[in-house]
Amino acid sequence: MGGLYTMDPLEVAGGWVNGYDLAPLPAPLPGGPQQALDRLLVRHLVRRPCLVAFSGGRDSSVLLAAAVRVARREGLPLPVPVTLTYPDAPDTAEGDWQDAVLRHLGIGERVLLTVHDEHDPVGPIAGSLLPRHGVVWPPNFAPTWRMLDQARGGTLLTGEGGDELFGLKRITPVTKVLRNRGRVDRRIYPHAVRALAPARARYRAALRNRYRRPWLRDDVEELLARRDASDAAAYALHAGRNTWQFADRRCARRGYETMRALGAELDVEYVQTFAEPGLVASVAAAAGYWGWTGRTATMVRLFADLLPRAVLERRTKAVFTDAVFTEHTREFARRWTGSGVDPELVDPEVLRDNWLSASPHAPSMNLLQQAWLADRS
Repeated sequence: MGGLYTMDPLEVAGGWVNGYDLAPLPAPLPGGPQQALDRLLVRHLVRRPCLVAFSGGRDSSVLLAAAVRVARREGLPLPVPVTLTYPDAPDTAEGDWQDAVLRHLGIGERVLLTVHDEHDPVGPIAGSLLPRHGVVWPPNFAPTWRMLDQARGGTLLTGEGGDELFGLKRITPVTKVLRNRGRVDRRIYPHAVRALAPARARYRAALRNRYRRPWLRDDVEELLARRDASDAAAYALHAGRNTWQFADRRCARRGYETMRALGAELDVEYVQTFAEPGLVASVAAAAGYWGWTGRTATMVRLFADLLPRAVLERRTKAVFTDAVFTEHTREFARRWTGSGVDPELVDPEVLRDNWLSASPHAPSMNLLQQAWLADRS
């Protein structure tokens, strides 16, 4: 893997890295996804300390449960869950789910890290790293950096990539209709029809329903919207191939490379377990053409023996917006002169309004960091 990924001006302006690496899908490892996951974990559990980023969500819970099972079976020290808690951001609360999983696994040792304003894109952690590395992808590296700091000399396992690996695919609504004939919500049918549409029609639909970045100049917004639409239109109907496409996106690969490079600075091996090619290939092979009928069905099919069904079937998800943009962002935005960003790409006043709003757009993080660095020079 490469090092930290430095974004080009258009990527900074849009807060995204488009495109695919177009790497070939590797052959799946022998056995199914669980066997592939176990072999991957054995390799990393031997390095101490071994921490598992654990939020209580489905992906991190599956990862922790699998790591605990492998450690006990192989006679290795148990991995230690590390959890970030956000007392000032109630929408992030997952304490009840965390406790349920830890009780089920019989885990006592745990690292708890309290978060107030430390993870702001221009907060104290980012402020110490940005002058050394500049604007990199991904911009929200602060939470992982804190966990890496706890794992010095060892390994940090995370469930990043789980949404893409186990989540909805292009063909999912079609599969849901075919496998639940007569019992499916009729609102699914339009989604199934769109999934079967040719690439050009899906491109036009993605362009119409695009995510809008209000701070961009009109021509730049249109250009980046076309890039986003092209990425979406490229999704394969084959569930397994679509699974690999998610892992093969440049945003995913470049982000993983950056975090591995940051981990190396602290002598930590950083592992996005659900983005590892061998495991992705095994899940892709198990999914085949049709895949499963949704994220819950996928989790139950692959991991029913690891966790209580209620954990695998949960539908709630924490929201972290209030824990990211804090007073550090607002204080900078209030005094910002508009320097440090390209006015041909972005409207500085709209950008400032975004940073001062109740819910700033996450893709504006890189511009915030670029402007902050320019202000310090």
